[in-house]
Amino acid sequence: RKNKIDVVSGKGRLLRPDSVEIDGKERIRAKNIIIATGSRPREIKGFEFDGDKVLSSNDALLMEELPESIVILGGGFIGVEFAHILSSFGVEVTIVELLDRLLPLEDEDSSSVLARAFKRKRINVLTSTKAKALKKGKDGIKLFVEDSEGSEKELEAEKILVVVGRATNIEDIGLEDAGIRVNRGFVLVGDYYQTDAPGVYAIGDVVPTPQLAHVASKEGEIVAEYIAGKNPTKKVDPMLVPSAVYCEPQVASFGYKEYQLKENGIKYEKAMFPYRGVGKSVAVEKSDGHVKILFNPDTRDILGASIVGTDATEIIHELLLAKKARLVPSDIAEMIHAHPTISEAIMESARAAEGWAIHI
Repeated sequence: RKNKIDVVSGKGRLLRPDSVEIDGKERIRAKNIIIATGSRPREIKGFEFDGDKVLSSNDALLMEELPESIVILGGGFIGVEFAHILSSFGVEVTIVELLDRLLPLEDEDSSSVLARAFKRKRINVLTSTKAKALKKGKDGIKLFVEDSEGSEKELEAEKILVVVGRATNIEDIGLEDAGIRVNRGFVLVGDYYQTDAPGVYAIGDVVPTPQLAHVASKEGEIVAEYIAGKNPTKKVDPMLVPSAVYCEPQVASFGYKEYQLKENGIKYEKAMFPYRGVGKSVAVEKSDGHVKILFNPDTRDILGASIVGTDATEIIHELLLAKKARLVPSDIAEMIHAHPTISEAIMESARAAEGWAIHI
């Protein structure tokens, strides 16, 4: 209200590029329209949500009582975050992941550190494992799984949390009527997030960019500035998007992961520095983890970075700023970092890239 924004509640549908219908009655006309309908937990056949024994991430957040045990189907960022939280409250947790490691989109070394940490916390992790069938009973669920070697087993728990991605909310909002193309469930956009329909833009989870709140926020800023006649960047650069996973230890990254550089045949070198070489991490008894920097051996340009460990989601931004500003590891290595701080691990990893890490 203080910003003179009118809020209209109801289900909206595009009638034309300049018109939105609310609940089939009221019509609002506008020169510019932004589609930001977001996403919802993805449901898979045979594991439909019931809000009781088969939970979505939304359902899990609304639980008023903790179960004694739970199976989490999906070892991506949502799955490991819930595993950390529930395990911390004493829930017996089992993660079932189809691919060969936790956080399959993150750096392999980060996944390994997290897997070891989860093992110490007695979180049961089953990777390379397929969920074949689910049976609900009076007191809980039975999940039938099969590993990569064809061995089958039965898991029992009070509840199952299904977190296998998110589905875009684009059904029945009039995209076809407005002449807006969709591909594989995402709205297609060009520069400044413009759709095929003049004056209609799309941002956030409905477009094929990382489904992260901070990405959606930046996309909204770009569209708003463009509509206002400013000169914003045309799009978010995916190489400059920080990823943050809030488990323990935390995982953060940006740019290329090492497996991607290998797959694409991109020349690179890497530098790693362990958290245990930093006094602050030892003092606070959180010495698990490391900082990894990937860089071009000729130009020294930073190609990507991954951090696993305490405060990883905070300190990743120093390296991200360095990449955006076209700085190289030596610029970070030569900068004084306060002692004792966790960020000294970044300084030391940059020094490792230059061949002179000290505290290791």
